[in-house]
Amino acid sequence: MINTQEVNETLCAISGMSSQEVSSYSTIVNNSIGVVESALTDDSYAEDDRIVYLAAARAYYNITLAGNGDDNVESFSAGDVKVNYAKTSCERALEMYKNASNAAAGMVQDNGFVFRGV
Repeated sequence: MINTQEVNETLCAISGMSSQEVSSYSTIVNNSIGVVESALTDDSYAEDDRIVYLAAARAYYNITLAGNGDDNVESFSAGDVKVNYAKTSCERALEMYKNASNAAAGMVQDNGFVFRGV
């Protein structure tokens, strides 16, 4: 099994949340751990740091999806109105999750769509 405490510690590190804040998202964390565990190609991979990071990154992404959209205005111009937005925490969390998925690619099954022919 993936160690929940390690996932929580990793989630604190990547999100900037305190352990108390992370504990309030225990349902999301546990769901993320379950999803990652169900995709493991070998149970022995559950202790690998890349798998712990993958579960934490998935939890962080789901937490940001559940939160409010924090579209941060990066710059604003008045002439020919132009507004630039900084990346939202959701976009950053998705990038983290994709990177974690790539790092753990050989250890988890890809349940994506495959077209094999007609």
